[in-house]
Amino acid sequence: EPAWLAGRRVAVPSDRSTAYLLFRLWAAQSIPDGVGEIVVMPFHEIMPAVRDGRIDAGLVIHEARFTYQNFGLTLMADMGSWWETDTGLPIPLGAIVARRNLDLAAIAGWVRASVDYAWAHPEASQAYVLRHAQEMSPEVAQAHIDLYVNEFTAELGGQGFEAVYALLGRAAQEGLVPEVDLALIGV
Repeated sequence: EPAWLAGRRVAVPSDRSTAYLLFRLWAAQSIPDGVGEIVVMPFHEIMPAVRDGRIDAGLVIHEARFTYQNFGLTLMADMGSWWETDTGLPIPLGAIVARRNLDLAAIAGWVRASVDYAWAHPEASQAYVLRHAQEMSPEVAQAHIDLYVNEFTAELGGQGFEAVYALLGRAAQEGLVPEVDLALIGV
């Protein structure tokens, strides 16, 4: 029951992330009295803190969305599922930002070549991913990649831009981010 979070301490991995914006937008709809204290901590410390009772609840990201059960934790709400159900849009994750006076076509080409190479040679990045993961088995690494590396990775497209506009617009309405001239976003 989301109302349980009213007045509780909730750990988040950052207060400047998509996950945090989704959580705050979900909370604005789901918890009339608002959550209690937001505690920012490194993402790999959140699940142990909740398990050990130092924090009431936590927002987990990355591979933790596949491994939280290993800490005896249960899912209260999936922010991605909520967003997709509420908006009908994909979750806008990550971005490459460049000044407009740079060679945007060259940058886009380099990024596309990197993504194409990674899709053609998935084994090439697996060791790197596992080396930098907090607690990821090869199976969890693949599930993570399968979930987050998709057609929007190569081409954001109209639906992707619509998702970015929806997220930033809703976040600005809630006072979570400054008003943004959405016409400036895009290529």
